[in-house]
Amino acid sequence: MSDVTLSDVPPAGLVEAQRLAIRLAEAAAAEARPGETEREVRDRIDAQVVEAGGTGVWTPTTVGFGIGTLSCFPTDVPSERVLWNLDLGMVDVHPVTPDGWWGDCTRSFQVGDSVAQAQALATIERIHATVLAAAKPGMRACDWFGVFKEELDKTEFVLLDRLSNIGHSLVQNSSYDEGYIDAWNETVMTGAWAVEPFIGNHLYGVKREDVVWFGPSRCTVIA
Repeated sequence: MSDVTLSDVPPAGLVEAQRLAIRLAEAAAAEARPGETEREVRDRIDAQVVEAGGTGVWTPTTVGFGIGTLSCFPTDVPSERVLWNLDLGMVDVHPVTPDGWWGDCTRSFQVGDSVAQAQALATIERIHATVLAAAKPGMRACDWFGVFKEELDKTEFVLLDRLSNIGHSLVQNSSYDEGYIDAWNETVMTGAWAVEPFIGNHLYGVKREDVVWFGPSRCTVIA
């Protein structure tokens, strides 16, 4: 994206798409009930995308319960795994608006009162908030990843992303064009980037994702 046309204000279409993604992801996390399967929740989300005015999803909706939270990738097809009454869950939603803007939002949630699971959720919330607060114009993707890594190293958790990143670039009708937020990408971030720290242990994973707009003089978390 050229600096000539880049604005400090996120495009209205992007904001609309991302707010739809957030609304659907948070509703799915709140509505999931013990006894439901990953596929049932996936199908409900996909139907709600269309009901809300979207045209579909740009990459498959990902849903994981229990051990299913250890992986969050487009090729991980939701299964008949059932949400237990003492479980962690995760939903990753990717709606497309009629004008071709893409949203991308992940929310993790807990069913039951496991102290260890609650601590994992609190940890990802804290790390994610720190990463968001560190966003600034002109920073490189690898430096943003460095903020995450410094925070992760203070915990007992590991990065679970199979490509060792915490997000990617995002534009109208496309994604990944400027690469990933990882230790090796020296791209100076401009425009929209989806940031999605995904951490866990051998039992479960937790993840949170939002989109940040990198303008010439300020950054905006789309909420």
